[in-house]
Amino acid sequence: TISLRESLAKRRGSGLTPVIGEFKRSSPSGFKLAHGISIAQYLQGLADLKVAGISVLTEPKHFLGSYSDLTAAQDLRLPLLAKDFISTKEMIQSSYNAGADAILLIADFLPGSEIRKLAGYAGKLGMESLVEFHDPGFLVNYEACDTCLLGYNRRNLITMRIEDNTGTVLEQMRKIASPRVLESGLTYGTIDPHLVEEFDGFLIGTSLLNTQGATR
Repeated sequence: TISLRESLAKRRGSGLTPVIGEFKRSSPSGFKLAHGISIAQYLQGLADLKVAGISVLTEPKHFLGSYSDLTAAQDLRLPLLAKDFISTKEMIQSSYNAGADAILLIADFLPGSEIRKLAGYAGKLGMESLVEFHDPGFLVNYEACDTCLLGYNRRNLITMRIEDNTGTVLEQMRKIASPRVLESGLTYGTIDPHLVEEFDGFLIGTSLLNTQGATR
């Protein structure tokens, strides 16, 4: 597997904004992938932007994703993050088999004990875990792990609205020894320099797809 943590740090060390580019076919927030888009061409476009890693939506019901999209990105030799509502070891194993180097664990839907168990299982496979939260209350009892990254999603996954409490959340995240990732509502090339100083990575999806004419 390829370390997402190390790739983000390498991009930052090279003076580049450490971005995780995302590929998705659809989303509940209204995004739709344009017809006729070549997945291979789009993924290569992300690599050409010198992203630190690629996030691939594999969830089929709400995002129309599949493991085949994940497998299609393997040739880029970048760390791949499987994004799904992962809740079982079997889902982690399937992500690993499809070529994922890291998985998404969503704290808004998983208890802390389950996150630790699933992250531990992923770690045994050599995978890292992006532990994502929206509710700052999650951080009160969060225990960092050596294979985890901590992601603040500014989008409320219940209402699908952006609720930006980055300043308040950042104060709490600074106390935790995990790489910090900021997610949702970000535009490539216009990230606040202050945020670039504070976060170790930025997950950007729709704005990159828009840039490459991939929306409809």
